[in-house]
Amino acid sequence: MASRPKAGFGVPDTEIDPQHFIVEISQTGRELVTVTEDYGISGPKYDEQENGHVDQVVRCRIDPRRWRRVATLLRNAFNERLKSRKLPTGRWEVGKNRVHRLLGREMCVLLWAIERCDEEKIPAAINAWTGLRPEERWWLYAMAAHQSGRAADHDRGWRKAIQIGLTEGATMPDSGRSSLLDRL
Repeated sequence: MASRPKAGFGVPDTEIDPQHFIVEISQTGRELVTVTEDYGISGPKYDEQENGHVDQVVRCRIDPRRWRRVATLLRNAFNERLKSRKLPTGRWEVGKNRVHRLLGREMCVLLWAIERCDEEKIPAAINAWTGLRPEERWWLYAMAAHQSGRAADHDRGWRKAIQIGLTEGATMPDSGRSSLLDRL
């Protein structure tokens, strides 16, 4: 029997097996961080690649070093949204962390953008991701998940477009620019 996720962000305890994402962080911190979409009681969904119905789909496997670069940002962004709705906040823990289905979709967009990019472009991707509204992130997720939403599909279709769009087209954060006050 698989261990039940114990921590998380916004997954209601009052619902029976809701659709959500699971972020699995290893004990050692050396293995890839795995993000899986669990369809819950609403699943299983038909999967063309599997030619059958599946309960879960692995959406992303990301290097732990890259994960650590965005984990705090994701935690803070998710907790801010949860607080605004008067819901309990979460934190990342070793093991399985449950994430609300909409927050998980937003998370996947950022992770897909940085999973294979040059590391010096990660700040640009973060900057671009924070500039998107949640609805825009959901739309990007929907476009990518349909044809290229599995962990191994990193160099195809909308997944490739997300990476290029958030890393190549984005401007770097303002840390290198001097402000008007600095010049006074």
